[in-house]
Amino acid sequence: MDSITLLDCNNKASSQYLGGNRKSPALFTNKLGSGIKVEAGDRVSVHNAFISEIGSDANAIQITSEFLENKTFTYTQLTYENKVNGSNEKILGYERISASNIKKTEEVYSNKFSLLINYYKNNNGENHFNLPRLFCHKSVPNPRADWEEYDAIEYGQIPGEYAISTSLSASYNGSKVSAYIVDDDMFYFGIIDRVEDKGFRPRNNNSRFKIYISDDTRYGSQTNGSLDPVWVNASFDTPALLNYLEYIEKLDIEIPVGFKGPDEIADNVTSQLRKQSQPNINYIRSNAVFDANASLSTDRHVSVEINSPTYHTFYSASPYSSNKDKFISFQQAINGSTLQINNANTYLSQYQYIGVKRPDLWERGRDFAIYYKKWLNDYNENDNVKTIAGGIFNNVFALNASQFWRGTDNTERPHEIVFNIKWEKETLEKLNAIFMEQRNHPELFENKWNQLNGYTNVNNSRFLHMDALCKLEKQTLSASYRYILGNDYMLPNASGVNLLNSVPIFFDFNPIYENKYTEGNSWEEGYSFGCFKKVSLAGAPFDYVAVTTSHLGIIDDNTLNASFMTIPNNLFNLNRNGSTTNKAILSTNFGWDVHFNSYGNVCVGLTDGYVQESRTAAQINYMLPTPFSLTQEDSSQFIQKIYLGANEPLLDYNNTSNRFEISNLHTAERIQNRFNAGGIDSASKHTEQIVPEFSTAGEKVYKINKRLFDTNFTPNMMPYSANRLETLKVSGQNYQIDFLNPNLDGWTIYDQLSGIMIKDFGYSSLTWEDGFWGRLGFEYTQFNSPKTSLNDLTTRIGNDNKNTLPYAITNAEVGQVSTMDLPTNIWGAGTYSLQLPITMSFAVANTGANQSDFFRQTLTYQQFPSISESATSVKLTAPNLPRKIINPYFCIRSDILDSSDYLGGADSGELYPVVAVVPKISDYPDFFVNTSPDMEFVFSKSKTITSITTSIHDPNQTLSQLDNDSAIIYKITRSINPNNFDIVSQILNKK
Repeated sequence: MDSITLLDCNNKASSQYLGGNRKSPALFTNKLGSGIKVEAGDRVSVHNAFISEIGSDANAIQITSEFLENKTFTYTQLTYENKVNGSNEKILGYERISASNIKKTEEVYSNKFSLLINYYKNNNGENHFNLPRLFCHKSVPNPRADWEEYDAIEYGQIPGEYAISTSLSASYNGSKVSAYIVDDDMFYFGIIDRVEDKGFRPRNNNSRFKIYISDDTRYGSQTNGSLDPVWVNASFDTPALLNYLEYIEKLDIEIPVGFKGPDEIADNVTSQLRKQSQPNINYIRSNAVFDANASLSTDRHVSVEINSPTYHTFYSASPYSSNKDKFISFQQAINGSTLQINNANTYLSQYQYIGVKRPDLWERGRDFAIYYKKWLNDYNENDNVKTIAGGIFNNVFALNASQFWRGTDNTERPHEIVFNIKWEKETLEKLNAIFMEQRNHPELFENKWNQLNGYTNVNNSRFLHMDALCKLEKQTLSASYRYILGNDYMLPNASGVNLLNSVPIFFDFNPIYENKYTEGNSWEEGYSFGCFKKVSLAGAPFDYVAVTTSHLGIIDDNTLNASFMTIPNNLFNLNRNGSTTNKAILSTNFGWDVHFNSYGNVCVGLTDGYVQESRTAAQINYMLPTPFSLTQEDSSQFIQKIYLGANEPLLDYNNTSNRFEISNLHTAERIQNRFNAGGIDSASKHTEQIVPEFSTAGEKVYKINKRLFDTNFTPNMMPYSANRLETLKVSGQNYQIDFLNPNLDGWTIYDQLSGIMIKDFGYSSLTWEDGFWGRLGFEYTQFNSPKTSLNDLTTRIGNDNKNTLPYAITNAEVGQVSTMDLPTNIWGAGTYSLQLPITMSFAVANTGANQSDFFRQTLTYQQFPSISESATSVKLTAPNLPRKIINPYFCIRSDILDSSDYLGGADSGELYPVVAVVPKISDYPDFFVNTSPDMEFVFSKSKTITSITTSIHDPNQTLSQLDNDSAIIYKITRSINPNNFDIVSQILNKK
């Protein structure tokens, strides 16, 4: 027979709770008054366990705080130097900002981690300008002319071609224009009948441009000296030579532990991504003379900004920093004028941030130029290579045209270019890094504009850059031009020599040996890294590196004549040293061109979009500086910032699919009003707007044949007068017509202004499953897949690639269902049919009453109908259901036991005084309840128990995350001799 005693150990009756210590509800001590005495052989067990884990319910997800790893993060650190008033030209409040990418190792937990974020800007026709460019704003008395004029050198266009195009000897070029452009990057601007406006220009097709930052930016005058050391030798002639770093921000995220509802978790993360700063008011500071004996410093508020971790302001070009006067000062400063250093600083500050379309290729190329510049200086101290544009090499032998004819037989070194590069593995590895990135961009090998079209492709060739002119052709230029690769025309060329750009030179690549180092003895034995052939020459100081052009398929094409070449013929004509017969490329610069206009390296700058005067005569961007002066200030020149990033990033829980989703990592395009919308006609008794606002203004959309309404100025979109005709007479009727700006791409989706890329979610592949994102159901490879041409920054995200991305990015969801909305009439009204949309023209010509200088003369007015569709973001959905319970059971430990045979936990083999194990299978709904204990222990000696300390643990033996409502009821069982209750027997036994 047994005697049972129950001991109620409730946390709210514990010494800790009653004493006010409520920080560790999983550990509590209960006093038992005078105590209870147990004898050897008595038994103890947990009768009932009522465990209240924080937030537990049927749909909650358990958030724990286990340490997972030490992880190294690389991100950008900004150092602000010489704090100033924060107004006028120093609107950031500092004279100078330096940037460096630092590495920091931090502890990562299952609920505490860091995101690494990149930013990008879309080239959508707003707040960006294509590089290279001299300046964005002409200094003229009537700034409104910016809106009315064509782009030209006087408005900041470079005095040279963005890309080389020539018709030299077109007969041997397959009757093609000889041009060196990537079709996705450049287009031929010939919309307007002006000779100076014809030629190739960078496209504005909504591509993403990743943001980079200069490591040193100075805003005007400097108290500790302004002369940048690189200016002393006059070799710094373009902002492309600034040292740029990948701009990376680190965002720390922490989720409270316990059981959380999925919506609560999503809201918590979203709120941290969108956390707003306090409004920051920007102002202009002015000194105004009050009277002859006093002057006052007065602040005039000019704008306000509200920033968040993923959407905030970046310094940009403005009418103040990017104008003709500042550019001239920059020219004078690099030519030695110390008087212009301050203005030159201001000019260069507009290049603090730039955007790069193919960032990894751009980085690998610049890495090689930096490396080879140092190699040249180390190898020969007399080289004195000053800039990375001089990190180049040359051909060892003159290249004759006949060497590269398809029919070449006994010519010396046929189809082979020998470089004066020392055969060293490290050098070849640096070049190979460029080639490994080129494979992600097959569009760079299409060459539809020259004779290589159809022969070079991403599987049989690679390329470097070479000067279009040999050194002898460049003899008339200064040394700073002769001994660099390429040129972006940022400084005027006094000799008037054109064609200073570099061009791509394509050569053989064997994919079998991709990324493999060999000795490069022959094509059959394998070129090193698939490209490099080793050349040993008698008397040479070292083995040279060569490339060949004999495996591009040209030699094997019997449809071509014998003089068709494996190198485009026009290169030999350009490098002929003035001779019309000597078609030989003499000493020419090769390598990787770091200028902004080199083949494949497309870049943009940022601009705030303001000019001194609006498109409408009713608005000028002026403000009074002080109450004591009548001199007005141009407020537009003191903005110098734009927002970049994602303004409403979202982690959401889909209650239908029961999965988490990431979306809105971009800032969507919206319906915009016209520049002059909203004015009230006084004659209409203040009810009618002269130019009505659009009823859908502000809605998120994606646009096809996007319209510009002249609210945001960038020189890329000049002429703005091509956007609209106030009067177009068609069949006797006058119409107001909006047109597609000739610098934008027709039938292209414009769906975002800017955005972020989450390049690191805070966990390595080894800890992903136990980390926050793995528990939510996301997979590591979903955002860490190898980068290819199908998933990189230049690609739209959709169902075919959204689960295999190298980083998390989004865009608008553009589904096939919307195709029914695309067919329209010429006015843009939907016809909702099975037709494809088409480009149209109004049945009137640009003559007579319809004459306009901003459209093709005598031709009809071409129209791309405007289409705007409501937009929602692509959702990056977790492939797996979230893991709701991380720890499947609790371990209850207690000092009621003297010892325990329970093994395991944090350190296998260590003994733990565990009295019960409670599985997490019975929540009602706030408690896990154990009503059928299966563990019973025997006391080995007698003792008196006056208090019991209980601790409740997760399987790893850390204290569980509980609230204050837990309780454990212990059961002490004694065995009683049944004879003690047989009174008659006892009496008889005594007798």
